[in-house]
Amino acid sequence: MHPHVPSVRLGLSLFALLTACTPSYVLHTAQVRTLAEAGQYTEALKELDAEASRASLDALLVSADQGGLLHRAGAWEASSRALNETAALADARETVRLSEELFGSAPWRMGTLERQALHTLNALNYLQLGRPEEAAVEARLTNALHLRQHLEKVHRARFEQHLMLVPFDEDFRAYLERSAIGLYVSGLAHELAGNEESAFLDYLEAWRVTRRAPPGAPSHLKHLEPKLLAESRRLERVERAELERLLPGVGEQETGAQDSHGELVVIVEAGRIPQRCVLPNSMESVWSVCARDWSHARAAVEVGGHAWPFETVTSLENLLLRRGGLGVLSDTERAGSIAVNTGLVASYILLPPVAGVLLSRRVIEVGTRMEQGWLSLPAEFQVARLSLPTGRHSVRIQLGSNEQVREVDVVPRRPQVLVVPMN
Repeated sequence: MHPHVPSVRLGLSLFALLTACTPSYVLHTAQVRTLAEAGQYTEALKELDAEASRASLDALLVSADQGGLLHRAGAWEASSRALNETAALADARETVRLSEELFGSAPWRMGTLERQALHTLNALNYLQLGRPEEAAVEARLTNALHLRQHLEKVHRARFEQHLMLVPFDEDFRAYLERSAIGLYVSGLAHELAGNEESAFLDYLEAWRVTRRAPPGAPSHLKHLEPKLLAESRRLERVERAELERLLPGVGEQETGAQDSHGELVVIVEAGRIPQRCVLPNSMESVWSVCARDWSHARAAVEVGGHAWPFETVTSLENLLLRRGGLGVLSDTERAGSIAVNTGLVASYILLPPVAGVLLSRRVIEVGTRMEQGWLSLPAEFQVARLSLPTGRHSVRIQLGSNEQVREVDVVPRRPQVLVVPMN
């Protein structure tokens, strides 16, 4: 064998390693989103599987989109399995490794907002499957403050660092960090499981988060106020005085046994979550968040000729746009430890022939990761809570030109939950 052959092979291998870049998930899955927005979920899932095989797409993003698309299709059990796998994979990616940073191959990692949405969708899956105890456990994880310690430490440290870059009103922190819809779903799950005290506390926290939303933010839970007031008195809660002070003139909702009426909670998942983008006309590559086109209509529900409006409890679109304005665009990026950063600098010094190529590749890969996101999530979670006579009802939900009709059996003393994903 020629003496230069091994070195040539090594050079070719190193060249391939340095030049092979991660494929853009957003570009490769454009047709998947087109099919999903047309309501063709089976076809969208097939296209996602095919594209993932062809292009070796990021496994975490593929798993997240599979769970999201199955949820939108009403395949609650299959969606739950996929989202559980997504959560496990997201956990496994929390460690920042020197080898990945050096060769620019660090994977995309799920951010706080996306992780909250994951657990919200999964809790709704469990509610639709009639498993409120599991839904309650899952819904608890929607709050960033209740994520596992290693996730919480990383996310909150990064968030605090970014919030210091611009003037920030502390009153709005709860709105930006905590998931009102996650807390609401947790309260709903506890109510269905018969945990009255836990349900009251989660509903109360969800309501408090919406009250601390910035002016103009679409986040409201006015429909909960009569229930909170009544429950605080019935359960003899210490929060009763606070609620009576904050809710003067609010009528109290009856909470006793009512065999002739029951409640229906309708949760509509509306719109398209924004995606990351480079600002137009920018001299530099300045990343921001750009809204995607959708009607921004408020849903309405009609039963027996009577109509009820929905309230937007959580707008992921509004949160992303506001967090982007505060500089929190790198929520899926993880800062390396001192050891990783020291090793990275040392590696560049010790490998001067390829240091420039390594650094260039790393810059490209970071840009690719910045572009990625879980784009099958809805833009908003809208909620309506109806008091209806017991028995079977035909429920019509309308969002813009999109209309769906569902049959629901309303029973006394136990809310029925209807989850309706709508484009």
